[in-house]
Amino acid sequence: MATSIKFYIKITKRVKEKQSYPIYLRVVHNRQKSEGRISATFIPKCDIDHWSVDHQRFNSKQKHLVAHNILLNEIQNEFHNFLRLHISGMSAKSPQEITNHLLSRHKETFESVTDVITAYYENVIDPDVDKAPGTKINYKKSINYLRNYLLFNKHSKLGIKDFSHFHASKFINYLKTPDPIHDKIGLNNQTVNSIVKNIKPIFKKLLFENRISVNPFEGLTVSFKKTIKPRLSNDQFNAIVALDLSQNPPLVVYRDIFLFLCYTGLSFCDAIDLRDVILEKGMIELNRKKSNVGTRQFLTLQSLQIIKTYFKQIPEQRILPKRSLDKTNLNLKLIAAKACIDFPLTTYTARRFFRQSIYEAGVVEGLVVKSLMGHTNTNDIDSHYFNVSDSVLLEAKVKLESHFKNILK
Repeated sequence: MATSIKFYIKITKRVKEKQSYPIYLRVVHNRQKSEGRISATFIPKCDIDHWSVDHQRFNSKQKHLVAHNILLNEIQNEFHNFLRLHISGMSAKSPQEITNHLLSRHKETFESVTDVITAYYENVIDPDVDKAPGTKINYKKSINYLRNYLLFNKHSKLGIKDFSHFHASKFINYLKTPDPIHDKIGLNNQTVNSIVKNIKPIFKKLLFENRISVNPFEGLTVSFKKTIKPRLSNDQFNAIVALDLSQNPPLVVYRDIFLFLCYTGLSFCDAIDLRDVILEKGMIELNRKKSNVGTRQFLTLQSLQIIKTYFKQIPEQRILPKRSLDKTNLNLKLIAAKACIDFPLTTYTARRFFRQSIYEAGVVEGLVVKSLMGHTNTNDIDSHYFNVSDSVLLEAKVKLESHFKNILK
């Protein structure tokens, strides 16, 4: 079962002066042959005279002909490597298969952008235990925006190799442009930036895996101006606490929820699900739903006072009455109006107020602040040396209690 390779210049019977001719290779295996043209090798008539049929190489030391010889040597070496690697299974190989290997002819599987982005969410994002549910939802929304763009522009069958900078740029325009006919609103630059930020890792992964040669989102940015959100001052906070709600009893619950968030800095979704088991240690210790980052803090007297108002009165051992986020923010706007606050209150306002209170209370150690706020400290080198112990958190609790007490005088 002999297997051989031969190189030759494929010429016509009459060689023309101004025409170039390609070099071919022929593989003979199992008494069958396969031929293929070696790409990017075209030989003019003036060089054909230097070709040795016996040696299957050029017998000239001219630079460009030496380069041809080097290429042919590399192909021949690869041919022998192929024989060595498949020595036990050569009987099952065809000459065409060997030729395709030597000429790097590999049939590429088609992958559409739609299929790839769907698989990315299902295989990378969804199973990731380190990603919080809220983060996964944001990724899913971003992927749905890209999928809708492809459908809208009839690109549902567009391949990942064909998705270019042009399509990426048009995707951004699609996000920004309102379309009343299809009941589509235009998104602001900050939202568009968040969507693109979630899409970029998909194509970065494809580039790393050599499934695409260029990342279409590389260098593509969406500039936006961060809006400075109003902050709740200590006087405004005091006005909310002192507000007479005797004529509006339903608002009392929403004020208590807001004040609890101000005293703890928790997000609404984390606070509303707290159970009274935290009273055993007098400490909040949980992983934030948004980021899955841990937060630890001792309950201050002010937050305990709110908990005691509803203690044993709420089903499921909750410490706060269960309310929806939308209704809470809606009623907080009413409370803001009654307290003569000139901007809408939200649950996020409370978290910002707590961060300001940490500083004003004199708690400045970075890792302690991150523990109270539930911010990640993975990139903080000090986390290798400094331990946020219970005694450190108790000290922070005393400072916060004193600060809130001074505000409420």
